[in-house]
Amino acid sequence: MPTLINIALGVLPLLILGGSIAAGIDDDRRHRTMFLLVYGLWALTLAMLNWMRSWPVAWIAVWAAAGVIALGLAMMRRAPRS
Repeated sequence: MPTLINIALGVLPLLILGGSIAAGIDDDRRHRTMFLLVYGLWALTLAMLNWMRSWPVAWIAVWAAAGVIALGLAMMRRAPRS
């Protein structure tokens, strides 16, 4: 059961991104940066959920790594170019 829940909750932000693009929201740099920020926070929340429920450590590591990477990419994209 933890596997199904993790996959379903992990795909949810991607479906929302696809829906917003299909609705006509311009897929510009700010939109992708905001998606990375939200996805990073979402992934860290999933890591904490897995940790609190004592689910497999692999899921905790996967979501923590995905969250840190997504937040790092969002911060790199946000930095002013010189």
